[in-house]
Amino acid sequence: MPCPICRDGPMRPRGEFPVRVCEECDQRAVNEDGDKPWTGFPPDAQPEEDLSAIVDPPSDGENPVFIDGHKCWRRYRMIGWKTYLDYYDCDTLREFYIRHGLMEPHESRPQITPDDQSLDPKQGEGSSQSPTEDRRNNGEDDASNDVVDLDYSDKDRGELRDIIIQGAEISSKSRTTNDEIQQIAGLVGGSQWSSLAVRYLVMVANDEPENALEALPTVASSYGTADAETRQWIMHYFARLSKTHPDALLPVLDTLIDGISEDEINIQSNALATLGRIVATYPNVGSGLVDDIAELLVHVDSKVRKNAVGLLGDIAQEYQRHVAVHAATIAMCLRDDEGLVRRNASIALVRCGEADPETIRQQSDLLEQALTDDQPEVRRNACALIGNAKPSVSTERLERLAEDDPNPKVKEMAQWALSQITD
Repeated sequence: MPCPICRDGPMRPRGEFPVRVCEECDQRAVNEDGDKPWTGFPPDAQPEEDLSAIVDPPSDGENPVFIDGHKCWRRYRMIGWKTYLDYYDCDTLREFYIRHGLMEPHESRPQITPDDQSLDPKQGEGSSQSPTEDRRNNGEDDASNDVVDLDYSDKDRGELRDIIIQGAEISSKSRTTNDEIQQIAGLVGGSQWSSLAVRYLVMVANDEPENALEALPTVASSYGTADAETRQWIMHYFARLSKTHPDALLPVLDTLIDGISEDEINIQSNALATLGRIVATYPNVGSGLVDDIAELLVHVDSKVRKNAVGLLGDIAQEYQRHVAVHAATIAMCLRDDEGLVRRNASIALVRCGEADPETIRQQSDLLEQALTDDQPEVRRNACALIGNAKPSVSTERLERLAEDDPNPKVKEMAQWALSQITD
């Protein structure tokens, strides 16, 4: 791959990794003061000279470095280093690793899914043991991060491929080869075949995500100049890939973040879905997005509200306090007309409520109303919130749930909540 410095200027990362700088350009690297970057030992930490011992320098060095004014970061090893262009102007090496897909991810965290259960109540000192529940995922699409399916053509994948291959005069001997995928990706954004091409790539991403990854750099670079219909399909393509390769989408974070603010509902919803899957593996990606996502909780479209509050719930698994700031707004979603919005809101509140029980206590009317929700997950989570935060609520509804609720998990949680607020 060409050097991003000595060709026509900085270029976007291709694929999940940043672009490496060539050795000739790397020789011109300087630090922030314009001096040669140190390697091995920092200038103020040189070891005392001991002629009787051989001291190997550590695999460390100065970061960031600058080449012709472009910020770069080095990955130091005992045998030397590799220098990469920083496309995102990162502040720390850790941020650079995360944004450019070089950092080992956290173990993937469970997302809010249709078969997900609420978190167990917080156990305070001396509290009775609360019911426990294994979190499960039945493999269905996430309730919090649903991909918004656009209408496919009535032609199946094979027919659509043949139309593109013949119409765009693409030479190909076998289906879904890397070369064919690259050629079809090249049609996105700049030809009459743009929308059909990316629609086909969505199908490939759904059936053969490894093959579809080959098109990611080209498709991503076409987003900014594509027409409205193609942009919807590109975001759908991102969402499909994120199901199996969330780390591969790190280089397009800026596009995804911009997507949640666009006017097109399908773009917003799929951007939120994709971010949710990335956050499940790289939690810190979501920490700076909470305020922007919270603004979408009052969006006119229920799909956007559902995915937005679901994404806040995913972020709250790692950053409770960030999300707890918006607990009052999330609680308002408990009376949303859309059931999945209410469900995701109840889970988000359970996850962040521990960080700000006072705000949860202030939502007593909404929590009491949630005890009558037609979804057992919402009723159960409302009981958990009441038992943890101990707001001023009537015990009558809790007693009815504890005695008569048709769902045994709700009955058990209601009994636990009663034991907490009546002690």
